[in-house]
Amino acid sequence: MARSIEKKQAILVAAIAEFKNKGFESTSMDQIAMTAAVSKRTVYNHFPSKELLFDAILDKMITLFSTAVSIQYQSEKELTLQLIDIAEQEIALLSDAAFVDLAKVIMAEMMHSPHRINKALAEVESRDGDLTSWIISAGADGKLTVNDAEFAATQFFALIKAFCFWPQLVQGQPFPEKAQQVKIINSAVAMFIGNYKA
Repeated sequence: MARSIEKKQAILVAAIAEFKNKGFESTSMDQIAMTAAVSKRTVYNHFPSKELLFDAILDKMITLFSTAVSIQYQSEKELTLQLIDIAEQEIALLSDAAFVDLAKVIMAEMMHSPHRINKALAEVESRDGDLTSWIISAGADGKLTVNDAEFAATQFFALIKAFCFWPQLVQGQPFPEKAQQVKIINSAVAMFIGNYKA
């Protein structure tokens, strides 16, 4: 990895840590430079403003969202197995420490400056659209009966996040162990199939 890329990555990691601990407004570029062990000039060379640095963090989270879960309908594969695969990928993302740190930074900033994270929220919503497309495809294939595919997609992810995202983000609870994850996935899939299977 080139030295410049290493420094840029160190700045992003430092900014995430500082924003998480102190908030966007209370964090200075000096603090970020110190935490990243680079000069203030180096920080500004990569990110001319704190706002652009925060935008880079948003882009990092959007990239995580867009690449972490692969959702493509497969007509020949059992619906239950496809949903289990989707849920397992979702849980892998939600349990990733880097993702959790990003989520904490963005959630904190949402409370103070919601306009700053509208782009990220729009991207998150569009990611749910991948499951919406999957549901529409399964319906066209005669496997599901769903009147509102967008609602059903949100519902499915909500069944998982109720145990594997919000308690950790808001209450600081530990992430469920593997056996509990399996229970959460199987329950979410069973409820979804029970409600929508044709």
